Amino acid sequence: MMTNGQSSRLRSEHVSVAYNDQPVVHDLSLSIPDGTITTILGPNGCGKSTLLKSLARVLRPAGGSVILDGQLIHHLPTREGARRLGLLSQQATAPEGITVEDLVRRGRYPHQSLLQPPTRRDLEAVEKALALTGMTELRNHPVDHLSGGQRQRAWIAMILAQETPLLLLDEPTTFLDIAHQIEVIDLIKRLNAEEGRTIVMVLHDVNEAARASHKIVALKDGRILREGTPAEVLEPSLLAELYGVECDVFPHPEHGYPFCVPRSALPLDGEPPRADDTGIGIRQLRAGYGQVMVLKDISLDLPAGAITAIIGPNACGKSTLLRTCARLLKPVGGKVTLGGQEVHRGSHRAFARRLALLSQGPTAPPGFVVEDLVASGRYPHQGLLRQWRLADEAAVEAALSRCGLEDLRLRDVETLSGGQRQRAWFGMALAQDTPVLLLDEPTTFLDMAAQIGLLDLARALNRREGRTVVMILHDLNLAARYADHLVVMKGGEVAAAGPPAVVLSPDLLRAVFGIEATVIRDPRTGAPLILPNETPEAKPTPAPPMESLELAAV
Repeated sequence: MMTNGQSSRLRSEHVSVAYNDQPVVHDLSLSIPDGTITTILGPNGCGKSTLLKSLARVLRPAGGSVILDGQLIHHLPTREGARRLGLLSQQATAPEGITVEDLVRRGRYPHQSLLQPPTRRDLEAVEKALALTGMTELRNHPVDHLSGGQRQRAWIAMILAQETPLLLLDEPTTFLDIAHQIEVIDLIKRLNAEEGRTIVMVLHDVNEAARASHKIVALKDGRILREGTPAEVLEPSLLAELYGVECDVFPHPEHGYPFCVPRSALPLDGEPPRADDTGIGIRQLRAGYGQVMVLKDISLDLPAGAITAIIGPNACGKSTLLRTCARLLKPVGGKVTLGGQEVHRGSHRAFARRLALLSQGPTAPPGFVVEDLVASGRYPHQGLLRQWRLADEAAVEAALSRCGLEDLRLRDVETLSGGQRQRAWFGMALAQDTPVLLLDEPTTFLDMAAQIGLLDLARALNRREGRTVVMILHDLNLAARYADHLVVMKGGEVAAAGPPAVVLSPDLLRAVFGIEATVIRDPRTGAPLILPNETPEAKPTPAPPMESLELAAV
């Protein structure tokens, strides 16, 4: 088939998909241009992952068809389909104890017969995939011992080992720090430019999509709102219609592709109220897992009544630090205090009335509905014989409302999209009603509007109620915008700490993340704005001239 003069091996024709009789994708026709990178954007729950799963024959459409190489994709033998098309799923899980190398070797399954030992070609493909994703040194590590970012790269390596001409990637940069985000996007571009692979991605990061894509498909309510080049799609009126968020869009000063900066719904000025009994003190802290020491004699203050953002590369100790502060991990040495009291002493229930943690990648028991999950946040406020009270009911209802979960309250947590699930877990943390909130990657899987909404809520809790908020973020621009205090970590140590405008600089980004970036001042907020530069081998997608905002170098 030809689309605007370009061939298309993969396309959908009038595809409709539903979950439990609930329509998700509606009569959608889409052609994927061969030899290009196509990115699907849209708000949470709009059908992005559903569409990708349909294209990958994981889901059978209720109506319409998916065509691969002129054949109905569901009529192809499973192994034959897997030699033509590889899928990186969102929230993939591996068997307990499996090593990175064993996981990557599973990508060779379509190329092997049942009793055939690995061939030289299989071994070469595995080695190449490990090298391309920077996972060679971790090949013998159990996957369940890896950080979120390392685990994501292991799954990408498995898909690369599959050696398919078509790659479908659902949120490939999830859990990755900025350096590995850039590496993965650059890798995707090289696979396209040098090997001619056709790539379809689902992304939440609009700027990653602009940097990587030849074509962008904007999806809303299971229908295509617009498709075209990044410059054609990523313009303020379309983004406002798509996400319900006002955005400034200007050309990247170095490379010209559209760069989007969402506007907050809340004013970002104002001093945080003080709450002197909620400051976290960390002194000569050492912590790790087994014989692996992750935190190395850290001494640090997380100020009371402020928003602190912790940033740093994958596996630098950010989540370990938060888990230790939440008394989920006992220090090997040193101590952590909350309001002057050691956190690893005293009653667990009393501590849980003071501090709540939103973990990275939490899981709910099977059959748990959203309302039950949020209600479980009230556990610390109930004694052995204490009945459910009106105060508990009010806290749950407030959390459901604040997180936009009212319409999802009776949905099974397992049936939610990644973004919806993340909001449900945040609702549970809010229902706990603590003066201190620790948030580990709270914006994971969230679309632009949901990210801004959640961080606006965190800021409102801080400014209006005096809550101390400490959060780990991979998006440096969001960290710079919302944080009063920034902590930069590298290799289990604190590399820098202070106000974002003081801490963030091209030199620090180079030293900590190993990236080259332009740092300017956001023309609306005055916060630092980080614009990653292209690596030499990564060629930007050309963009027509755009009207520029006035930018100020930091």
